[in-house]
Amino acid sequence: MAPTVLQTLAIGFAALVSVVSSNALSNAYVSHEGEPAGFFKNVSGVSIYHSYHNGTPGHKAVLHVTDIYGVPLLENKLLADSIARAGYTVIVPDLFAGDAVPVEDREGPALNLTEWRTRHPPADIERILSLTVDYIHNDLNISRIGGAGYCFGGKYVPRFLAEGKGIDVGFIAHPSGLEAAEIQGINGPISIAGELNTIHGLMSKDVDQIIAGELDNAFNVTARYNAEAILTSKNATYETNFYSGAPHGFAVRPNITVARQKYAKEASYFQALLWFAAWL
Repeated sequence: MAPTVLQTLAIGFAALVSVVSSNALSNAYVSHEGEPAGFFKNVSGVSIYHSYHNGTPGHKAVLHVTDIYGVPLLENKLLADSIARAGYTVIVPDLFAGDAVPVEDREGPALNLTEWRTRHPPADIERILSLTVDYIHNDLNISRIGGAGYCFGGKYVPRFLAEGKGIDVGFIAHPSGLEAAEIQGINGPISIAGELNTIHGLMSKDVDQIIAGELDNAFNVTARYNAEAILTSKNATYETNFYSGAPHGFAVRPNITVARQKYAKEASYFQALLWFAAWL
């Protein structure tokens, strides 16, 4: 006899409780301040930040693909350390060869983001990520890789979640410039965290029309429905969560004195860990 809806929900809830109560997640929490626990290593000319739980490499890796502030940003290193605390080997390549956007320039006239992006085209980012995936597989001898992408990096995790690209499970938060074709190409479970800035409402586009377009630059409600339409059409394993009162960038560098922003960062962190625990 097929299980009832209530039985199915109960089974799912029991599985979730099992994951949450696991030893790995019982040690997990988000570091908002402090000194980074990891170390840098030069790999074929790319500076890569490594973070291990208690200094011991895990048997599964998370490739952390950063925002435009890159690995120099303290919050990015602390977030990598926080993920590692759940038992993962966390690897954070310097995507910008020392040319990440300085965080102090984010609101100032010195920041010309268009010009900066021309110095870091997608081909260069993909080359660095491909090198890093090969390093994880061949040098660290880790076969399973989760991808965690934030803002700028949220565009590239779906690209590497395509078949044969090297990432097995993905989590992305407030992805920037994410194209519908990148969602269409994924070949593994993906979890998406977004900010609830403005509500555009349901769009009645046909899935084929959505795939031909581009998801919103800031991942808002409209983009969510578009992404879900694509993922549903693929019969993909996915989830999407939105956080009210959370600005763009909330999963990395919120104002933690604001309760809803602090909650959004911490909740999205556990969203990622639960997803990796279930599927990686």
